[in-house]
Amino acid sequence: MAPTRRSARRPRAPRRTGARTTLRVPDDLAETVARYAEQHRTSTNDALIRLAYDGARRYDYRHTVEELAAGRRAALDRLEDQEIPPDAGDLTGEETARAILGFRLGLYDEETYGA
Repeated sequence: MAPTRRSARRPRAPRRTGARTTLRVPDDLAETVARYAEQHRTSTNDALIRLAYDGARRYDYRHTVEELAAGRRAALDRLEDQEIPPDAGDLTGEETARAILGFRLGLYDEETYGA
C-alpha cells in the first residue's frame, strides 16, 4: 500500500473563547504576522493573537513602571519638603533609597513627615 500523502495545509490556531471579530490588518503588520507565523509554525490568526498578548503585557508593564516612578517621585518630593537642619549634610545614595522605600511602604509617620 502506498504511503498516504499529508496535505500541506497550514497549522490551525488553538480554539479560544471570547468575542469574535473581523478586522483589517495593515500590510506592514501583516508581513510581520506572516513571518512570525512561519517561524513558530502556527496560523496567522494565532500569530496575531500571540503578538497582541505580547503587546498587552508590555503595555501593562509600562503602566506598572510609570506608577512606581510616580510613587518614587512623590517620596522624593516629600523628602525635599522637609526642613533639614543646616548641619545635617547630604544623604548618601543608600540613605536616600531607604527613605524613599520607607515612604512608599508607609513606614514613616505621615503627621511628622507630611506624607
